[in-house]
Amino acid sequence: MSVFAYPSPLTDLLAISLVGAAATFFAGKWARWVALTTAAVSLGIVIWVMVNFQLGTAFDYQFVQVVPWLTLSGGSGGIGVNYTVGIDGISLPFLLLSPILTIVSVVYHWNETKNPAGFFGLVGLTNAGLFGVFVSLDILLFFAFWEIVLIPMFFLIGHWGGPRRHYASIKFFVYTHVASVVTLVALFAMVFLGGWSSMDFGGSISTAQVAALDTKNIMVVPQVLLFGAMFFGFGVKLPMVPFHTWLPDAHVEAPTGGSVLLAGMLLKMGAYGLIRIAFPLLPYGHVNAEPVVLGIAFLSIIWGAFLSLSQRDLKRMVAYSSINHMGIVLLAIALWTQLSVTAAVLLMFAHGLVSGLLFLLSGSVHHTYGTRDIPSIGGMNSRTPALTTMLMIGSLASLGLPALVSFPAEFSAFLATWEALRWWVFLPLLGLVVTAGFYLWMLQRMAFGPPRGIPDKATDLPFNEMISMGLLVALIVLYGILPYLIVQFIPHAAIFATQCFHGGSTVCTSTP
Repeated sequence: MSVFAYPSPLTDLLAISLVGAAATFFAGKWARWVALTTAAVSLGIVIWVMVNFQLGTAFDYQFVQVVPWLTLSGGSGGIGVNYTVGIDGISLPFLLLSPILTIVSVVYHWNETKNPAGFFGLVGLTNAGLFGVFVSLDILLFFAFWEIVLIPMFFLIGHWGGPRRHYASIKFFVYTHVASVVTLVALFAMVFLGGWSSMDFGGSISTAQVAALDTKNIMVVPQVLLFGAMFFGFGVKLPMVPFHTWLPDAHVEAPTGGSVLLAGMLLKMGAYGLIRIAFPLLPYGHVNAEPVVLGIAFLSIIWGAFLSLSQRDLKRMVAYSSINHMGIVLLAIALWTQLSVTAAVLLMFAHGLVSGLLFLLSGSVHHTYGTRDIPSIGGMNSRTPALTTMLMIGSLASLGLPALVSFPAEFSAFLATWEALRWWVFLPLLGLVVTAGFYLWMLQRMAFGPPRGIPDKATDLPFNEMISMGLLVALIVLYGILPYLIVQFIPHAAIFATQCFHGGSTVCTSTP
């Protein structure tokens, strides 16, 4: 791993996003412009990183910077905590997705009147925390940013949310924070059992000079227990059944922009933690726990799909569909092959775009028609054709229509499932059929037929909402037709995670 002798662009990214978020809180009437500019500059840096990313040259992190931070001495040695940042092909898609969804959220809420400086500042702080999660290669630095993300989302839900916002925000924080504590305890236990030489999991996973955690020496039973704790901690954020009940309440009560970031990015943190830490660092643990993980994945897919089918509230339906889609992500991770991990990362990227669009649409339907109750609205196309068109595109993308971004991701996941489990693939395919059913049924009731429940003052999408949705639609189509634009970054990192690195041992030293 080549280390930057000067500040990495990832450090610039973190610094600009943190300073921009802080400035937004004090920008007054200019807060929206500061937030938008900060997110746009961050996106520009990410695009520069993507252009300069070396494809297929090494199984390693790039744009790495290591700065000594803290050393704790003890009788058995020392624990080093470094400011260590870097990216590979698994983290890069999320680095791109975060500023896109931040820009979309800011533009959508352009006319926010309830303490706009606070709102846009919290959105920017969420984006900065997400950057930190996806570039951190030190366990404690990773965990610090993981916790930072919870704080702005708690206030976004609790202050700008719906009628039950206080209940939803507290439930969100309790579930996710308890899971975080369990994860932290498991991380420390893994370090102590695996050796005191380093807590830098970037060095452990990569071929860096930093001493690796020798987790292979941890016996099978402790590994299974550690993996179970991490699986719980990361899985609650995913979310997996049965620890998913915080998600619908948080989504329904959150402001639209908060829902976009929550579904588009925060859910991805759980799956990212599984890919980055739990599965590669605890190989015996995940092998022995595989039947349980697969069972929970299948349950999440089917349960999420049927719960979505039974919903009347459009936003709640979309929220439950996220459980269904993230269940497919969990299934792909559990298979732990190059194809399945590539599919999982691509599906998370696709879900971020599509769920972001659908939550924007839920917000627009609510303030246009005064309700999100699906049976109460009909004939939308007669009054709001642009809104109806966006709703159709988002729904068709979510059910996996070819030429839209979810199709190549889901097809890859099902292909990986067939290769590993053969006929068990029909269980997630059943979930896909139910997903198509509830989206098409929703469209049939809301978009077509005689007008029903349409207020006299109902107007089509305003300019800022059209722009925010149009950006996501363009990307959904672009990456659906040309998925290689994002897939090209993932496979080598997936090979390294699944085949070359096993609990502190690297067996691949060059590109095969």
